[in-house]
Amino acid sequence: MAVKWKSTLAKICISLTLLVSALPAFSSNENGAYAGLEFFGSQQMSREEVERFLGVRNGASYKSVASAVERLKRALKARNMEANIQIVSGDGSDIYISVDILGDENEMPSRILQDPHQVNFRSEEPVQLLGKLHERLDFLEAQGRPANEEMRDGVKYYSDEPCNQLVKELIRHCEPMREELLYLIDHDPNAVRRNCAAELLSWSGEIPDTARRLLPAVDDVDLCVRTTVTRYLFKSLPFLPDDFPYADMVDVYSRDLARPSHDDRSKSLYMLLALLKKRPELVRQVRSLDDKRIQQLKNRSLLPSIKLACAQFDRIFTRANVGLTDVKPNLDFLPP
Repeated sequence: MAVKWKSTLAKICISLTLLVSALPAFSSNENGAYAGLEFFGSQQMSREEVERFLGVRNGASYKSVASAVERLKRALKARNMEANIQIVSGDGSDIYISVDILGDENEMPSRILQDPHQVNFRSEEPVQLLGKLHERLDFLEAQGRPANEEMRDGVKYYSDEPCNQLVKELIRHCEPMREELLYLIDHDPNAVRRNCAAELLSWSGEIPDTARRLLPAVDDVDLCVRTTVTRYLFKSLPFLPDDFPYADMVDVYSRDLARPSHDDRSKSLYMLLALLKKRPELVRQVRSLDDKRIQQLKNRSLLPSIKLACAQFDRIFTRANVGLTDVKPNLDFLPP
């Protein structure tokens, strides 16, 4: 039984990784052409060195870009260096390579788990159900008819009835396990298990309390965990009350904005914009914490999604400079 459980969890980890990379804002267009390198510099490797290891020219196919990424990964491994490397879609058929070398002195600190130890799920049934759900989603994706997420009273459903039958079972199992899932995220050193627990919270209910207690996990050491937690928080924003600690959320995403990965930058910009749409009075705090970083991204990023987000902040900050905080961002460019 233990072997089966571990196998199921491993499959979920792979599926979660694919889902994260399949998000509209971060997905790669396999029919696209290479348009440039997104690299913000590192004390360990220059841009010229990165481009030399990649060895890919503008207009190259996705296949060539994927091969270039593998070359760079091998080169970094030979130097005992780590990096966050992603292939990212831009406008139309454009694709980019985003590279962040890890280990520089300015890298943001991550949270320390409380009394780290392995935490077991009460039952493996929700883990198996989640595995079946991802298998169904992967099948639909492969068929060219992906299922869209639909929030119903704060619960994540899909535009596919077989998926929703699994969701109903997940709700039945996850609601009684909410405290256990939150405990696991705070204590278990296994990032795969934390990631799985974070997604299962989508069907556990009690959104305001769950969201509040998940805020520290935005500082998780693992990128996939941070991404899954942010997906939950982004979808939960419409269901949070007026007395939610929004200022704390601004703080945590201001830290995340400085982390060395494309996913962290993009999702932090999106979250901060969504927060300003919901709570315009937070603009002064966001401007104080993030204006310098946003200007840096606006000036140095090649990616249209980053530039569009930064342009939204420019407009909001300009209005705030003359005392106007009633201008809400337009989020039409964000993924559904």
